[in-house]
Amino acid sequence: MLQTSQILSENVKKYLQSQGFIADSSIESAGSAGSGRKYYRVFTPKKSLIVQVNPSANEDFRNYADMSRILRDAKVPVPTVYFRDDASAQLVIEDFGKRSLFDEVFPMEGSKRANASILYDMVLQVLIAMQIESASVFSSYPNLAARKFDYESLKWETDYFTENYLKKHCGLSEIPACVSEAFATLACNVDLHPKVLMHRDFQSQNILIAENSSIGFIDFQGLRRGSQYYDLASLLFDPYVMMPIDMVESFFKKWARDFPGNAGYSDEEIWISFLAAALQRLMQALGAYCFLSSTKGIESFRQYIEPGKKQLLKVLQLYREYSPSSKRDVNEFLCSHLE
Repeated sequence: MLQTSQILSENVKKYLQSQGFIADSSIESAGSAGSGRKYYRVFTPKKSLIVQVNPSANEDFRNYADMSRILRDAKVPVPTVYFRDDASAQLVIEDFGKRSLFDEVFPMEGSKRANASILYDMVLQVLIAMQIESASVFSSYPNLAARKFDYESLKWETDYFTENYLKKHCGLSEIPACVSEAFATLACNVDLHPKVLMHRDFQSQNILIAENSSIGFIDFQGLRRGSQYYDLASLLFDPYVMMPIDMVESFFKKWARDFPGNAGYSDEEIWISFLAAALQRLMQALGAYCFLSSTKGIESFRQYIEPGKKQLLKVLQLYREYSPSSKRDVNEFLCSHLE
């Protein structure tokens, strides 16, 4: 109940009461994130809002409110932040509902596969619209344009994978120099990709389906200027969903056709860049599943280690066709620790 809740700050309670929520309005959990961020739904029979509770008033907390405003100005469907309480690191935000893309399409078989075809097409069009707006947003918000997901950030991701998957999960004490060099080269290649607004965690659990079937994005505090392929790879090779490869290829071709930033590049060049971004993203995700389950003790992430391995192995096998022969030993090393 609102009045007796030990979760919400007094400032947040006062704001909610000013919006017509009464002392006995109901509160329920609305999810959590690996960072420790938690969400609560405050509701009556007629209306609801979400309260985001952060571990501290850190950069993610500040960015969520700032990025929400920027994205909404660019017509990207993200929740409005109505109230911000810095003292308690809590935000009151618009409620986009309980249904995520993950809820609607997993497991992706039978009628859910048919539903997925419709929903992913809608998500893809919204993603393309966001990417098209990138130049305008960067021009209007130079501080955001300066938040580049560049070589250093990309190399951090593969170092994270090396430490948490290869060393801690697989028990390797040393990593061959050729593997470390290949990861550095991958980071360089992905850093050279054309840059757009990049969500950075664009996967099925961060995409909501509202009651009117419109699309909404959440957890966008990591918004950056980065590879135009990264969010697409995150969406289509999402280990939470395990989209069949024929659907991955079909949606990739739709994006490649509809996104004007692909003009001047061959189909093969776009596909290779997409696979490179997928390697980058999946190594980060697999490292995260291991870190969050083993180091942070969040057991719910352990179930995604095997799907993460399968997705990374799939992309490595696809990428092998385009890898120079000098990189085959790296590919074989990684495949041997994923099979």
